[in-house]
Amino acid sequence: MSLREVFERLAIYLPDDTLEALLIHSKKQKGQKVQLRLLSEQELAESTEWMAQIEVFKHIVPLWTDDHSNYVGLYVEGPLAYKLCYINHEETDLSPIYRSAASLIAELEQKPELDWEQLHKDYPSDEDISTEQLAEDIRCMHELQAILEKDSFMEDDVRCQLLYSLMAITPVSEVDSLLSYVDDEEMYVQERACILLGYHGYEPATEILKEVVKHGSPNGKLAARKALSMIRAKQMDKHIKK
Repeated sequence: MSLREVFERLAIYLPDDTLEALLIHSKKQKGQKVQLRLLSEQELAESTEWMAQIEVFKHIVPLWTDDHSNYVGLYVEGPLAYKLCYINHEETDLSPIYRSAASLIAELEQKPELDWEQLHKDYPSDEDISTEQLAEDIRCMHELQAILEKDSFMEDDVRCQLLYSLMAITPVSEVDSLLSYVDDEEMYVQERACILLGYHGYEPATEILKEVVKHGSPNGKLAARKALSMIRAKQMDKHIKK
């Protein structure tokens, strides 16, 4: 059974350019020693079927594996459709990492010897994204916000994953919106908001982060300290460059 036939049997639609990129990539990987390999057709079918039974995974198709029970998955439905996430067997974080399959394929084919941690990622994004990418990220943000606002009885793990995704795709121009999650009742959400504020070097968050260090959740306190350190480091870099 071919890759195309697997998707057809599972009733999964992929844009022609995405499917074509995967087919070409599959041929290029044959016989190569790589850190991330595309799943075989049988592995793809079996993995997709069991993942579809779990709520947080139901819109994701696993495509690559490192053969250590970790996967790279493709969103095939919803606001994040056709973006990629990393499925870690130790800790679930399904926020998008790459904008498209083509983006990851380009990275893998240029640097096949690198493992996942060493690869350059698309998210969180820096300031140099295009106008089209910015518009796409903001659209995704709004759609995810609408889903979260619509369902006030959402399961905690589903809500957490949606918020992880929402915060991950938040562009630099919208980073102030992360402040609303710094005092979230879920400590993992608070933790992620703090880390991303630090990643973006968002100086206006300094006083709020100091409050989290004093009164936040255990995870939030550690993340806030790290974020403050990241902000100071970015401030120093700016000063040196000037």
